Amino acid sequence: MPTPNQIIKNPSDFARVFLRILDKEKKLVPFRWNKAQAHFHANRTGRDIILKARQLGFSTYVQGEMFRRTVTGTQTTITLAHDAETTQKLRRMADRFYEHCKFGDIQPLRKYANATLATYPEFDSTSTIATAGNVETGRGDTYTEMHGSEVAFWKDAERIVAGAMQGGNPVVTLESTPNGAQGFFYEKAMESLSGGGVWKLHFYPWWWDEAYRSAGEPITPTEEEADLMQKHGLDESQIRWRRGKIAELGRLFPQEYPEDVVSCFLTSGNSYFGDLSQVFTAPLGAEWIEGHQYTAGLDFGQMKDFTAMPVWDKTTKQQVDLLHINGMEWSEIRNRIKQMYDKWHLRSVLAERNSIGQPNIEELHKMGVMATPFDTNNESKSAIMSNMNEAIHAGGWKMLPLPVQKHEMNTFVATQLPSGVWRLAADGDGHDDTVIGNALAIWEASRGAQIFI
Repeated sequence: MPTPNQIIKNPSDFARVFLRILDKEKKLVPFRWNKAQAHFHANRTGRDIILKARQLGFSTYVQGEMFRRTVTGTQTTITLAHDAETTQKLRRMADRFYEHCKFGDIQPLRKYANATLATYPEFDSTSTIATAGNVETGRGDTYTEMHGSEVAFWKDAERIVAGAMQGGNPVVTLESTPNGAQGFFYEKAMESLSGGGVWKLHFYPWWWDEAYRSAGEPITPTEEEADLMQKHGLDESQIRWRRGKIAELGRLFPQEYPEDVVSCFLTSGNSYFGDLSQVFTAPLGAEWIEGHQYTAGLDFGQMKDFTAMPVWDKTTKQQVDLLHINGMEWSEIRNRIKQMYDKWHLRSVLAERNSIGQPNIEELHKMGVMATPFDTNNESKSAIMSNMNEAIHAGGWKMLPLPVQKHEMNTFVATQLPSGVWRLAADGDGHDDTVIGNALAIWEASRGAQIFI
């Protein structure tokens, strides 16, 4: 039998022996980690993003671990939830942990316990639970650990997280279901997925919960269902449950119960291009093939914006390359464009003439680059975007699976202005350089640019 000290030091044993939770039937039971909770505990890094299905228990796990460390050592923790209702639930969870946490007949000493703050004077620990509704929330203290709940639904999440982290080097766990292909949570998830940044992405689709099953008559899986069963080892009871949830939730199913990292963000948001999960399938490492026809688009940007030059193989309808650069002198940018032009034996490139475009087009002509100018306005932009939307969804055109393109395509939205005019652009302050470049390249290849020259 383990001693009390051994139990205290072992996180899963501490949860099982000292903590109580309400299960899905609202029964008070010992907190035994489920498969997803144990997996995350074994793989967390201290800078963690959890993209998850509903009710897998990650808020409970993180709160349990924060409570354990708070009542057994000196900690200053902060928990921020996306709304007042969730904040209250997390506070009730923390109170339940405390009420049932007894070492024999001894309960940890708690001095203050109000709607936001609890203090544990034996170890000089404090625990704050609040709503992430104010960018100033969390500022002014030095935290050892932070838990962000449903971060994809926060307003100004970047500033809130930065404010809570500025006073020290806390352990940070940010968890959420998806909420559209935009915002801080999405950007950090995609950054991690591409191998960059300091955050580690942990993805837990709905089948991590063994309870998501339904009994019934034998079924004949669709092609999509059969693919899921083969890839993830699912059985008919899980597929029956899935069918029932899709019937219940409709288009919200991929948001509430995600199945892959990219499409869950796509289908939960308002991307102009919709579901692109089957579009980013062009192979990497393509080489020039004699006899094939190649086309390119060119969107200029120097400092904050990027110069984007996607190249497409018109013969196979596949993107083969992308030049995506900024922070350079214009002469160097033009040299890079010339190198790409020569590499793919291009005969011309369709280039946006607006703003700085025209003088660069003139200089490129001197270098032997046949850049055809294109004027971008509401009418022409609508035309090339509609054309690209049709090409990738109905025409079989495939894009390279590059993170920057995925991000920009996913966050390109249509917004109706008060004047009634529709604005097609990146959501918020995002970039759409690769979107413009690809639209120009496909326009030149599939229809020709003469209408808007």
